Amino acid sequence: MKTVWRVFRYLKRYPWIAAGTLTCAILSTLMVIVFPAATKWIIDDVVRANRPDKLLPLILLAAAAFLVQHVFNALRIILNNTFEQRVIFDLRSDLYSHIQLLPLRWFDNRATGDLMTRVIEDVNSVERMLIDGIEQGVVAILQVLIVVSVMFYLNVKLALLALGPFPLLIAGALTYTLTAHRRYRLQRRASSDMNALLHDNLAGVRQIKSFVREREEHARFNRVSDQ
Repeated sequence: MKTVWRVFRYLKRYPWIAAGTLTCAILSTLMVIVFPAATKWIIDDVVRANRPDKLLPLILLAAAAFLVQHVFNALRIILNNTFEQRVIFDLRSDLYSHIQLLPLRWFDNRATGDLMTRVIEDVNSVERMLIDGIEQGVVAILQVLIVVSVMFYLNVKLALLALGPFPLLIAGALTYTLTAHRRYRLQRRASSDMNALLHDNLAGVRQIKSFVREREEHARFNRVSDQ
């Protein structure tokens, strides 16, 4: 948890971009309830009540909600991409600066591919967890709250029946979350080994060609890549 809070300070450097991203995500999510509501009103107030004069306003309402949703979604994507690139730059810059200050003996026990994985892949993973994870989590929670509230407002019994599989979904999500950490470590170790081998082979490609070792190195690369 301490590591998360240490990395979380990078988000505090751009509070207005973060607030704008979350605001656009929330506003675009709120438009989700407009389309089902417009459909309900068309069926009840236009078709059943035989009131064609109400059709055009409802269509305009649905079209306006569709436009507002996509405008805020486009703004969210622009702000989110800007936010991501700035945070990635800060993370990589600070990480590279820290690596340069480490003593030489630290590099003796570290493969070059492992360092490349830390600077490139690990930074991207941390950024996705902090920015995309928070944003998508807020949007998902908001969608669930809005939809469940509307469902219970319209029909309590039908809402309870619809939420019957919900405990199974929670159990599946918890199972995946609790086991994902181990799988990610295995994937990261395999990626680090492949990057280390690729770096060594490209740096020593003259020696490989001199000793005609292309076939053997290709087989070794395939074994590491298939882990």
